[in-house]
Amino acid sequence: MSVLSRIWYRGSLTAGLIVAGTAGFAVLPAEAAVTTVTADIPGIDDGQSSRIPFEQMRARISEIEGDIQNFENRISTSESSITEPQLPGQDTAAEIPSLDSAQDTAATGLDPSQSTGIPVVDQFLSAATQTQTQAQTQPQSTAAATGVGTAQGVIATALSKVGEGEAADGTTVYGKWYEKYTGQQGQGFASAAWCDMFLAWVATQHGLQDQMGIFAYTPSHAAWFKKNDRFSRTPHPGDIVFFDWGGSKNIAAIDHVGMVTAVNADGTVTTVEGNTSDKVMTRKRSMGTIVGFGHPAYAG
Repeated sequence: MSVLSRIWYRGSLTAGLIVAGTAGFAVLPAEAAVTTVTADIPGIDDGQSSRIPFEQMRARISEIEGDIQNFENRISTSESSITEPQLPGQDTAAEIPSLDSAQDTAATGLDPSQSTGIPVVDQFLSAATQTQTQAQTQPQSTAAATGVGTAQGVIATALSKVGEGEAADGTTVYGKWYEKYTGQQGQGFASAAWCDMFLAWVATQHGLQDQMGIFAYTPSHAAWFKKNDRFSRTPHPGDIVFFDWGGSKNIAAIDHVGMVTAVNADGTVTTVEGNTSDKVMTRKRSMGTIVGFGHPAYAG
């Protein structure tokens, strides 16, 4: 209760008591007033009886004012002792560290989030930087790095083997691989003509067995493309090119196979071929010896 409110309250109460007391005594007959005072206070003569009611009223007012003062003192004491209630689960101010304390904790090598429960901004920045660094240092996916499923990726793999060839005994790693891959060990593929088995190995490096085919016999390979409506005489990079050295356009007469690496403006094609001079070699071929081209369904 403010000071002004208390003064107004006390003054109003005092004035009210005075008015009420005066009005009360005014309505009583003089005889009744004298009789009452005489009965309550013996030994007072008539000359003093006119002052007694006012003196008694003032005494009572002083008593009431004392009670009011005591009541106000108790209110002040109660207000000073009241503290704000703490909500369940709420931390007090003493339990929340300052920014300086969080920085000191971080400087000592401790995790500030363990002591405050609130992650520090530096932790978020550090995590974001670490994620970005990992993304920059990690290699790209296999498809992006090696061109898995694309014509250019397949061409690159084939060209990477240029110069490799047969062993002294006439066997090749591609013939041996084909025997194992197809479950035909000991069937003579290790020392057989290996141009088509080389392309079969390239296909498996990119998961393109169904698109490029797995064959050792070139006429069967070309017939497979034709059966699937993916055979023509129009070349594209990555196509499988089939040759007949006799110049026919007959699939059954095919002698050799390779891969187109480029289509040239003069009408020729550049190729990479296995079992050419007993090695993997690049060649420039004219259309006169080409039976046709198989078109694998590359991703790009």
